[in-house]
Amino acid sequence: MKRILLSAVMLISLMTGFQGCKKFLDVEPKGLDLIKRIDHYNGLFNNTNLYSLINVRSVPGSLPFIIGYPGAPLLMSDDVFSSAAYLSTQPLSYQNAYQWKDDLFQEEDESSEWGTFYSQNYIYNVIANGVMDATDGTLQQKKELLAEARANRAYMHLFQVNYFAKPYNASTASTDLGIPIVAVADAGGSNFKRATVKEVYDFIINELKASIPDLPVRTVNRARLGQTAGYYLLGQTYFWMGDYANALVQLNLSLASMPNHTVGVSLYNYNTVMPSWITTGQAWLGANRYPAQTLSNENIYLKIMSLNFATARNTVYLKPNVFALFSTNDQRRRFYFNNSTTNAVPAPGLPGQQRNGPISVNWGPNLADLYLMIAECKARANDIVGAKADLEILRRTRMPLAEATVAATTQDAIMKAILDERKREFAGTGFRWFDMRRLWNDTKYNNVDATHPLDGATYTLKADRLVMRIPPAILRLNPGMPDNQ
Repeated sequence: MKRILLSAVMLISLMTGFQGCKKFLDVEPKGLDLIKRIDHYNGLFNNTNLYSLINVRSVPGSLPFIIGYPGAPLLMSDDVFSSAAYLSTQPLSYQNAYQWKDDLFQEEDESSEWGTFYSQNYIYNVIANGVMDATDGTLQQKKELLAEARANRAYMHLFQVNYFAKPYNASTASTDLGIPIVAVADAGGSNFKRATVKEVYDFIINELKASIPDLPVRTVNRARLGQTAGYYLLGQTYFWMGDYANALVQLNLSLASMPNHTVGVSLYNYNTVMPSWITTGQAWLGANRYPAQTLSNENIYLKIMSLNFATARNTVYLKPNVFALFSTNDQRRRFYFNNSTTNAVPAPGLPGQQRNGPISVNWGPNLADLYLMIAECKARANDIVGAKADLEILRRTRMPLAEATVAATTQDAIMKAILDERKREFAGTGFRWFDMRRLWNDTKYNNVDATHPLDGATYTLKADRLVMRIPPAILRLNPGMPDNQ
């Protein structure tokens, strides 16, 4: 059979074709012998599916189709509530997630909460395992692509360990079960072993530390991971571990390197731009004219989470006490409306305020979270003045100046102000899940609301359900892999 030279686009499509659930990674390699040149490896990063957190399957002879999103954290977050009439429109795994049930997934489920991150990790491993042997390109080009691949696979492990392993606890991390560390592009592998939580975080930190020096200093594309995002991810890793001193060092480096992000990263002043994002006469659509995440000035690096699966079916609403955190003049309040986006005219009926627009958010590195993480790290170090300054930088872009000043004068007061601000900034996006895990064992600043109401019933979150159980399909493929409690 004649060998045909594939174009870069065809190569990318081939590499991201997930042909069937045969082994652990749910992918099957095709055409690996054609990946030889530096442009081939670089091109793999330009697959638009990698910009988003999405589980995609390609079938030979047909267009790719979406299996789903790793969206359980949106249903499991403590800032939302639901109603049975609307929750019942969601897959059973999401209904189970809202009720914090022990078992989210059924025997036949192909879990996107597992598959999304390991599928993307596979592509990054293809690059990391082979780019240094590319037949052309300079050493510097190869090292940059290797660094980008290693940093990204560290990021995939960071997400995955925050779904399927206990929150980091220094006293138990060396024995708590984590996730499999997968650093080889071997879709035919089997019987993968779970590393400990400490081993997973050590892997993530070592990968990021090794990568940052070789990541591109001048970032020219929000969909490509450069040094600014590398510092951010290392800081975020420490932050989610509760190591706030080391987090602050890396997060400050990320902020300091921001001028090198040549596409421009800056906070939108919602006080002036929000009116242009609202459709006149259709306020219930929310800020549906917010710039596409690929164009948003606030994004440093893209990992987009779609909320459409929830908003299109009116699934979750902000708890009243969370919505009450927004003052009347807080422009973020206009993201939410107690009306369906599908109604042509205002109509009553929804049980609360839901985030109607934009229908996607960036869970990846972004400037708002960077300022909030830095502020919290400073507050925990009792730098009240510094923490207030960083917090107010964000608040001045979200509400009138007269309301943006923070009056806190004690550590406890500034910490409460920052944690409340995190609730406002990420309300109804599912990102709250990562704060819930991080703060659960914080004896002083735990602000988790461990209840979900559902039409008169109340479900209570227990510590074990800060961790999702391994999908049955994965356990079948890996005999002997222990499940979570």
